Amino acid sequence: MLPGSLAPRQQEHLVHLASVMPFEHASSILNDLLGVYVSGETARRLSEQVGKHVEHVQTTQAYLPDKQEAILRFKALRLAMSADGAMVPLVGGEWAEVRTLAIGEVPATGATNTTLATVHVGKLSYFSRLSDSATFIDLAEVETRRRHLVGAKEVCAIMDGAEWLQGMIDVHRPDAVRIPDFPHAAEHVAKLLEALSAQGTCFPENLLQRCLHVLKERGPATLAKMAAGLSEEEISQPEVREHLGYLQKRCSQMQYLFFRQAGWPLGSGMVESANKLVVERRLKGPGMRWERHDVNPMLALRNGICNERWQETWQLASSQRRKERRHLRCQRAAQRLNPLSASGGFCITPHTHQLKQGRGKKRLHLR
Repeated sequence: MLPGSLAPRQQEHLVHLASVMPFEHASSILNDLLGVYVSGETARRLSEQVGKHVEHVQTTQAYLPDKQEAILRFKALRLAMSADGAMVPLVGGEWAEVRTLAIGEVPATGATNTTLATVHVGKLSYFSRLSDSATFIDLAEVETRRRHLVGAKEVCAIMDGAEWLQGMIDVHRPDAVRIPDFPHAAEHVAKLLEALSAQGTCFPENLLQRCLHVLKERGPATLAKMAAGLSEEEISQPEVREHLGYLQKRCSQMQYLFFRQAGWPLGSGMVESANKLVVERRLKGPGMRWERHDVNPMLALRNGICNERWQETWQLASSQRRKERRHLRCQRAAQRLNPLSASGGFCITPHTHQLKQGRGKKRLHLR
């Protein structure tokens, strides 16, 4: 991959280690295992370069036309998608939001299911980037295409209330079953009751538990009737209006009994755990500060590890590195053939080369 004393296999081991632990620790473990010493700075430089290669290839793939012929055999899949953000520290005391998309398979559920057991999503994969929402939605195409999200028979999207998340569903799977994250909705119900209690309204002690039970078992209709009985004075309070507006806007989507009967999960725990597993475990350690341009290369490596695609990720980086080296060799060769072209001087062209060969032949014939 890089010029230096490390063999390609040793470079791979070093980058692999540096993707799961701090750079100094990775170089120390490489020394303990293989007897090869490198500095933490070398581990950082190599890891960031490899990550940039992977990021470049994935960004290119995200904007390539999709190949529809490979989708038909995935029609039977039931997939769940969820996206969210996590904050990472940058140099200078700034914090930036890393967005992550999680996609997983939902077990098939029979029509006679009456147990309404908790649904566990399996075979999870992740895609993370530090970018604005519009760019992230475009770049996530590389993972949605790999998981055949468009070709899946059924898809649910479990999201919180952010508007960019609804836009993401519109782009990648507009017909997905949209499920507002139940813990997020429960939080708004709790804050609504707290705001009303602060104004002097008296509620039973276990009202919150009863409201959440009704919301999950019967749907939002009962709570909507309770909200309709609020006075104008109560609704005019900013906190009440904020949380009540959130619930009213998504009332038609909070059909949690129907979602449970259909075998869909109700919470976005898949992406909440992804924030901790993919992003925070490596990029949010004690005392860590990252340059903004180094975050996405590390995220590309973290995705490769957490998706259990490390060998594929390393091959992407190796292939991109070889392409760049071939390109540099071609540039150097062109400069050697035309040493004066850059300065605007005389340049040897094929035409002048033929003229020189012809003159030489003529002089040889005269002799």
